[in-house]
Amino acid sequence: MSTSNTDKNQLVLGYWALRGLVEPSRLALHYSNTPYTEKLYHQGEGPEFSREEWLSEKQNLGLDFPNLPYLFDGDLKMTQSKAILYYIGRKTNLMGKTPAEEAHIMMLCEQAHDFRGKLSAVFYGDEGATKEGRKNCVDKVVSEELKKFDDYFGKHKTKFAVGDHPTVADFQLYDYIDAGLAMDEEHTLIDKLPNIKQFMKTVRELPRVGDYITKAHAQLPLNAKMAKFGGKVLEQK
Repeated sequence: MSTSNTDKNQLVLGYWALRGLVEPSRLALHYSNTPYTEKLYHQGEGPEFSREEWLSEKQNLGLDFPNLPYLFDGDLKMTQSKAILYYIGRKTNLMGKTPAEEAHIMMLCEQAHDFRGKLSAVFYGDEGATKEGRKNCVDKVVSEELKKFDDYFGKHKTKFAVGDHPTVADFQLYDYIDAGLAMDEEHTLIDKLPNIKQFMKTVRELPRVGDYITKAHAQLPLNAKMAKFGGKVLEQK
């Protein structure tokens, strides 16, 4: 849905041309069949990795806190990836059915965001540049963090992350877990996490989500071009 012709009645989602921190929102929009216009910003090649395409517009968009990602919905203009995800969730009835469910959804999203932060330190650091470094991260960080999510799914035994209906937590968890698994070049960790394996399959089978993952999602790199890992589109497993 990337286009420069903006319909005022559509949401506008602005971000770099990568998955990064906004992919959960894209997944939620596709699942909920919400029309939106995507503004993709492209970074220059190295060694400069110019951000001029974004910086030339950054201060002219009417944002209180100019940053990427951003979301426009009529007069509403907002930034911050999780705030955007929660707004989309409330707008599309993907924030649970009770205050308790919403609390669990936000808890899982925050936990997943922390996990993604640990991954980013490796993706953009020296550890991500070598196969040995990535394996070390998988053994010491990814496996430990994903075991927590696997235990959570095993304990709660619901079809989705929170309850029996999809929520934004499913999309945040799916994309950030997938990012962690991408570093497992031996492809063995997922088989040690049966609950996560089933969860990932369940999300991929959702209407419109599987098709998006196979096509558009798979064509975006995980990270920005300067990343030591994931700066280019990864071969699908």
